Amino acid sequence: MSQGEWLELSERCWNGLIRSQIVQHKELTCAEKFKAFNGPETLAYFVLNGANEYLSIGELKALLETYGYKVGLSCTTMICTSRMPFRILDIIMERAGFLREAGIILGIDDPENPTLNFQLPGPLPRGWLHVSNMKKTASEKTVESYVSLLTKSTGLNTSYSKGCEYRLLFSNGVVFLGVKTHKHRDNIPGFNDGFYKPFDRSIALSPRLAKALINLARVREGDVIADPFAGTGTIPIIASAIGISSIGIELDWSLVHGMEKNLRYYRANAIPVLGDSTEISLSGIDAVATDPPYGRGASTHGEAVASIYSKFIEKIPSWMRRNGYASFLTPLFLEDFVDDKISRTGLILAEKYYDYVHSGLTRIVYVVRNA
Repeated sequence: MSQGEWLELSERCWNGLIRSQIVQHKELTCAEKFKAFNGPETLAYFVLNGANEYLSIGELKALLETYGYKVGLSCTTMICTSRMPFRILDIIMERAGFLREAGIILGIDDPENPTLNFQLPGPLPRGWLHVSNMKKTASEKTVESYVSLLTKSTGLNTSYSKGCEYRLLFSNGVVFLGVKTHKHRDNIPGFNDGFYKPFDRSIALSPRLAKALINLARVREGDVIADPFAGTGTIPIIASAIGISSIGIELDWSLVHGMEKNLRYYRANAIPVLGDSTEISLSGIDAVATDPPYGRGASTHGEAVASIYSKFIEKIPSWMRRNGYASFLTPLFLEDFVDDKISRTGLILAEKYYDYVHSGLTRIVYVVRNA
């Protein structure tokens, strides 16, 4: 071996050794540090969407049920807590539409009679303290006094710094100390670049609401979901990203053509169908999630809105498996009609949430179960 070859080989070996040491000594993330401290399970907190707390709780409850956790959810203003494995926490925040953030609870205290009896690792990983007074349920004096005690006790500072984001959450006479591990993203699960569709419309269903409808339908990986009024394909795209197969039905040819473009762009495991969903027969579907047209820019093709809803609701029992769930949106003015139709069809009304959009539109999110 020549001297030049020897030097080249030595340099490659040295560089490989340095890279190996860098990988071996890579610093753990904040979430990883606390996962190691807590073990396989944790008491998690979830910050709800303030614009619709009830829908946020409903979505969280549905996700917990989907993955086999039907009890143990406790909620107060803007905050819910539940014990679960870390992998379930990861899945919930990857799928959620109406949960703002989540993290690990380090302790719960009474801000009026503080004990500061928290289970903290030693030494405490560096970071900063982010304080939130949920809907001002605690007085400013109480918050200031408690923050002063906690910062002196832990050495944490309320000024931003690199490291862990510790959360101090005041809600209805309770204060939660936690560390933030997840934040909400309006994206498609598995994609980090937001939610882009080659074909889109201004009235298309938002990713946040589409996620909520899918989650309320209690479907999981490997299931099949149908969207009988699929539009540009938001629900099928997001469902596919989660690992759920879907069928998207649309009466308008231009929308079906655009939906197909979107499905191809995301390589979605979904079938676009051109046709009238009120006349198409399906069977054995695990769930239905949809936003029927009701005149907010979406054409009803000359048919009365009530008639569309009547035919759609009548189809649900024959489409879905027993105990499957359907979630759908309805304008407020159809509430009594839809309630009566659900009852007459033999479906079980599981949940109902009101979603204020603007002064001219309040929607209802219906969740029904096939008996």
